[in-house]
Amino acid sequence: MKASIIKRVTLENLPSASGVEIIDGIIHIIGDDSPYLYCLDHSLKVIDKVELFKSEDFSTGRIPKKIKPDLECMAPITINNNKHIIVMGSGSAKNRDKGFLVKLPNKYNKKYFVQELSLKSLYELLESNPEIVGDGKLNLEAAASTDDHLILFNRGNKAGKNVILYFSMEEFKVYLLENPEMIPFPKIYSFELPSIKNVPAGFSGASVMDNKLFFTAAVEDTSDPVLDGEVLGSLVGWVDMQRLDFVRGGNREALSEVKDSAIIEENGEIYLGKVESITLFEKDSDTKYIAIAITDDDMGGSELLMLEINL
Repeated sequence: MKASIIKRVTLENLPSASGVEIIDGIIHIIGDDSPYLYCLDHSLKVIDKVELFKSEDFSTGRIPKKIKPDLECMAPITINNNKHIIVMGSGSAKNRDKGFLVKLPNKYNKKYFVQELSLKSLYELLESNPEIVGDGKLNLEAAASTDDHLILFNRGNKAGKNVILYFSMEEFKVYLLENPEMIPFPKIYSFELPSIKNVPAGFSGASVMDNKLFFTAAVEDTSDPVLDGEVLGSLVGWVDMQRLDFVRGGNREALSEVKDSAIIEENGEIYLGKVESITLFEKDSDTKYIAIAITDDDMGGSELLMLEINL
């Protein structure tokens, strides 16, 4: 496969982009050190900023690393026939176990409604499982969803593991909205991703289309889930969800069927930035997709990439 950049735009006044979803034509973006959900139209103009939480530490335009909630995971879900977005922290530190459920506007109510969530009990359970974290720590960096499942991605590095966590959507909603003691437990699938200069890639973003689980991964030279490191490149990949047969327990031999490719610049060079998230935009043919990805330069700068993915 091949993933190529066909357009790139700097996102002004939108720090440290970490998650992106397109719903009803609106591009929704979160940043890992920002208290807002940013809503952009097709021209990339910010048409709304939804306050997820109040912060007195955003005066410089970025919440300091030690206290930021590190919002990294975002996925669409439907509750009582209403569209929502779930936003979740990475769980990589004690202050990063919060989440937010955002009800999107509809024809009856034109406002966003935000509900804060505590994910502490879930994250403690996941952190305690070596099959999920390996020798590292929990570091959830991406989310995707189908009608029946919420899918979380633990980012591996030199110590941790790249793992997909596959939850029943029904069980996850019960945990969030009805009974916090009913902690859902996922099916667990480990992946080995490519390395650059002996540094393994780690999951960073995800999206679903046509029973294909697309993902982005970044190669960052660090063994710490909190500290940044030198970025050596990013890649796009996909997994055939039917082949994995997640619903009936999974075919672990099929994990070798991951398809991936480094992201290519317009000039043909390998893209050396850190891609943080991806959402599929449209399907051009059986083998060609257009996607939107967002990047973070670890200094507060954010960029939007339009990608052409040829399988």
